[in-house]
Amino acid sequence: MRPLGGEWYIGIDLGVRWTQVSCYYPGLPEPETKSTVAGKEMYRIPTALCRQKKTGRWCFGEEAGRLAESGEGMYADYLLSRAEKGEAILLDQEYQAGSLLQIFLWKVIQMALPPRGVRAVTKCVFTVGRLTEGLAGLLLELSGNLGFLGQQVLVQDSRESFYAYAVSQDPALWNYDVMLYSCEEDEIWQKRLVCNRKTRPKVAVVEESCLGKLPEEVKEWDAAFARLLRQTMAKKIVSAVYLTGSGFEGNWMDESLQVVCQGKRAFQGKNLFTKGACYAGMLMHRREEAETVYFCEYKMTEHIFLKITSGDEEGVYFLVEAGDNCHQVAKSFRILTEKEAFLDLWIQALDGRGARIERLNLPGLENAKSRRNRLEVSLWLEGDAAIVKIKDIGWGGLQPGTGLDWEFEIGLAQS
Repeated sequence: MRPLGGEWYIGIDLGVRWTQVSCYYPGLPEPETKSTVAGKEMYRIPTALCRQKKTGRWCFGEEAGRLAESGEGMYADYLLSRAEKGEAILLDQEYQAGSLLQIFLWKVIQMALPPRGVRAVTKCVFTVGRLTEGLAGLLLELSGNLGFLGQQVLVQDSRESFYAYAVSQDPALWNYDVMLYSCEEDEIWQKRLVCNRKTRPKVAVVEESCLGKLPEEVKEWDAAFARLLRQTMAKKIVSAVYLTGSGFEGNWMDESLQVVCQGKRAFQGKNLFTKGACYAGMLMHRREEAETVYFCEYKMTEHIFLKITSGDEEGVYFLVEAGDNCHQVAKSFRILTEKEAFLDLWIQALDGRGARIERLNLPGLENAKSRRNRLEVSLWLEGDAAIVKIKDIGWGGLQPGTGLDWEFEIGLAQS
């Protein structure tokens, strides 16, 4: 799958210390990661800003570090974690960390924007180490402040970025399990992609675990990592292995590389998650073409839909699809009913089994004067329940609605 004409994807790997940004559009063989220095692979941007003392200008990247070091600027780092905590940061005056993060994100996004700007972006995807409801809400709010519409933005964690990257490669590379080992400083994390090939589409999950720290002596790293590799891949059929993170830099891997490459393909890089975010945007935008669907604790496990009639034809209208991000479920639409004082919502698991009907009774609507009623329906999630709000809005001044409104809470299957 490659971008089609008019599609433009941005992937931002937003970390506590470092951030990377990539874009993907027609003509590129793969997402392109942007460097802060022309001609160099300077992909890692400190998640920080510097305010120049003389001009009051905000700087980021290499320039921010240089100004801070020379004493010409006031430096604010760790913007993501500080914004998540709602901190205030004192520079020349007091700033909210969320406001500084918004300035930083805009500078990063500008590196990857298409010529026609924000509204020409198909999907802008933020990937973080661990996605919480609070962090998702913060990123969605900031992206809205930057001019993005809700449907343009996705938030996810690094497991989903790994999944999207892996399944966007040659199918031979994910015929079986796919392993990712990441190392920052001396701590090793493992992610394992597993696809259930008995379902259509294939259901994919990513298991994650911390394998601990490498020994204090660097000369012992190779043997220690080789042992970890043998233990974690024992009795598994592995198609490909990816290594990412600054901890794998240098030439310390010898025995461990032999283990990695034995009977499988191996790749090493620094920008897998930002590229994976671009791929995730494309997989979501063209989900009907995707061979896989990804599930984790923040994904919907059920479809919610209406059965509708248009002329002589019947069809379905999806309010929520299995695989949607729970943090981003919000639907609002208008519907016509034929003198019915109820609305039926269908709830069905991905495999098509266990469908049930939730009948939402609308008392008072049977007394409406119009044969057809025009209803405004809104749906969002709270915990493990879908909240549905319905209002009779009528037909304007000619045929006003009843003014009635109803609210329902529908329990959903847990992820």
